[in-house]
Amino acid sequence: MVYKIMWEWLKKHAALLVTILVSVGLLFYLVGCEPKTISLKQGNKLINRQELQLELDQIMGTAQLRMADLDRQDQLRAIILQNALILVQGQPYNPVGLITAAAAVYGLTQGGKNISKTVVAKRKKGKTNNA
Repeated sequence: MVYKIMWEWLKKHAALLVTILVSVGLLFYLVGCEPKTISLKQGNKLINRQELQLELDQIMGTAQLRMADLDRQDQLRAIILQNALILVQGQPYNPVGLITAAAAVYGLTQGGKNISKTVVAKRKKGKTNNA
């Protein structure tokens, strides 16, 4: 008898019950399951938006370091070519110019090393703060 009354009540309110169950399930899905994507560094790992941003920042930092290294190499090449052109043009050898070029190369390499150390230190500091 109780089952019959309950069955009748369920039949009468079936649409409402299904709506409530679907709404509750959708609510759990939307709140509990954050979107994830494949990592840039590790292809088999899924990461969320914040982790993806951290990986992207690390990649951009590495790219900036490498671009600075390429710039430093280009400047060194330009200095060497300028001195070679001066010698080829038949102008007298200029030891002061050579010393200046050597000092410029030394300054560029030291500046590049200092920049690299600073960027690496900041990146490590950022990792410790975000972890």
